[in-house]
Amino acid sequence: MKKLLPSLLAFIFFVIINSIFIINEAEQAVVTQFGKPVGDPIVDAGLKFKIPFIQKVIRFEKRILEWDGAANEIPTKDDKYIFIDTFARWKISDPLTFYKAAKNERNAQSRLDDVIDGIVRDQISNRDMEEIIRSTPRSMETYEDEPTVGNKGARQEIIQNILTNVTSKLSDLKMGIEVLDVQLKRIDYNKQVQSKLFNRMISEQNMIAEEYLSLI
Repeated sequence: MKKLLPSLLAFIFFVIINSIFIINEAEQAVVTQFGKPVGDPIVDAGLKFKIPFIQKVIRFEKRILEWDGAANEIPTKDDKYIFIDTFARWKISDPLTFYKAAKNERNAQSRLDDVIDGIVRDQISNRDMEEIIRSTPRSMETYEDEPTVGNKGARQEIIQNILTNVTSKLSDLKMGIEVLDVQLKRIDYNKQVQSKLFNRMISEQNMIAEEYLSLI
């Protein structure tokens, strides 16, 4: 027995070590057994227990995560093409549902690509350019001769619509994800539109200069 005691104590210690785990404040977790989740998700920090060797702990971020979409060229309602670069912040709101739907953050980011990009495209394609590029309804000169129709300066409304539709879509998909914020961080004209705009601005400045010179 004396010879077996050290081995027995080492085995007991090894079992205990594999029975406990710690979840910190920035983590949440799901315990799986043979690849299937068991029990409730773990959302509180502290010392936890599991069945050694049989159960496995899958950890997820509890903090806010970032989604940074690729810049896409999208046609507007008035047949202009602009580049839209979208940014979002999200978090895992239900780790068990998240594990079942996405397994990991990489897959979740891919699903967010499809959801957010599609909704942004729908919102942009249903708006005139002036609505998209302006944040306020303050009057301004446009590079087109014909008057602009629609809700001028509707960017904040567009952003809110995107967030609302993304939230609804993710709820339908049961992803265990909550999108907290969406922003159109960069809006660029494509080269053709940009050239038109610059030519119009140059023309207007030349007209102002000629009127000024005629008064001298």
